[in-house]
Amino acid sequence: MNYQELQEAKQTFRIHSLEKDYKNVYKVREDFVRRFSPQKINAMTIEEYVIGKQSKTSFCYLIERTLESLGRITGQPSSKFGIWYSPNVQRYKYDPKFGKDYKDAFLGVKNAICALISSGEKHNYDEIIANPLNALIKGKILSVYFPEEYLNIFSERHLDYYLRSLNLDTKELMKSNVLYKRDALLELKNNDKDMKKWSINMFAVFLWSHYPKAPLKSDEVAVAPDEEDIKFPTLESFSFIDLQLANEKPIPPTKPHSGQPSPDYEKEARKYKKLGDRGEYVVYQAEISRLMTELSITETKAKKLVKWVSRESDSYGYDIQSVNKDKTPRYIEVKATRGKAGSMNFYYTENEYETAKKYGENYYIYVVYEILTAHPKIWMIKNPFIKGKGINMRPVKYKVELSTLTE
Repeated sequence: MNYQELQEAKQTFRIHSLEKDYKNVYKVREDFVRRFSPQKINAMTIEEYVIGKQSKTSFCYLIERTLESLGRITGQPSSKFGIWYSPNVQRYKYDPKFGKDYKDAFLGVKNAICALISSGEKHNYDEIIANPLNALIKGKILSVYFPEEYLNIFSERHLDYYLRSLNLDTKELMKSNVLYKRDALLELKNNDKDMKKWSINMFAVFLWSHYPKAPLKSDEVAVAPDEEDIKFPTLESFSFIDLQLANEKPIPPTKPHSGQPSPDYEKEARKYKKLGDRGEYVVYQAEISRLMTELSITETKAKKLVKWVSRESDSYGYDIQSVNKDKTPRYIEVKATRGKAGSMNFYYTENEYETAKKYGENYYIYVVYEILTAHPKIWMIKNPFIKGKGINMRPVKYKVELSTLTE
């Protein structure tokens, strides 16, 4: 997946009709929160809480089944609720971490739920992580009580898949708690000119049902056998390397090989766009790291100085805007390759070339090598078009204008 595909998927997402479909569900959620306020949770009976007694109005049944369209938490046994009723043995069962008997455990579960709601309201992640409730239950409760603050995707497998698909998978993030993974997805949403207007639930529905859907099961096929599917490992590290441009040498004209099929230009374009998006992601992370070191600033401050402008528009003529050590602007065009460090070729648009001439010494090309690995290498080239050393350029594309006869 790449950013262009994300933009295209947004255009076909029927958000307005879906919001209408969810109106009744939102009302049920509001009724649930009123019925089970922290004060009422403290006073509720065990029958009002547990699943297993065929009640369709209990806390556990409502949050798991009735509110299922606001995020699924099925797939784990009833023990995830801390205490439950077993019809087979006709008695209550409980997780001993909540108490020494079922009555004591029920009190422990109620206290944990009330504490979670309080921690969620304060956004105290340390308290939320330390809360003894099951991770799925914690995620569902937070999203039900605070629907515009917590993302209602609870499977860590799905979260990891979305992070990789959307180029958000830093090594640190992928090892972090699900709370921070959800926040990373919400940050993407809130920084997007279209998605920031969506409710969090609509964003979750978009990911579940539209883009990029869900991680494949072991017996599923991602693409047709004749189409290459590019998969990137989690980005673990990156490093800057120093190469020297060679003296200019003429490039012999290219001759087509007889009998060789014509390339699939559309397929090639999709492939290079995925590689390019990943390269921009690597450079974005690398620039934040560089500024933290060179300017001795925090990650938060560094992020404010680095802008991934190609995600806003293709018209800039560069991909990343950053700053130099002296705080002057730095305009970065990113090119990515699977190959190891060394010579490479890439396409350059007229707009990119004019941008390079416009910004002079403040313009850079970052070449990202070994882009399909977890440890890509970055070569920073200060505007090579100023001197033209080691560069050969030749036209390979034409702008075609079609004129038609008018009546």
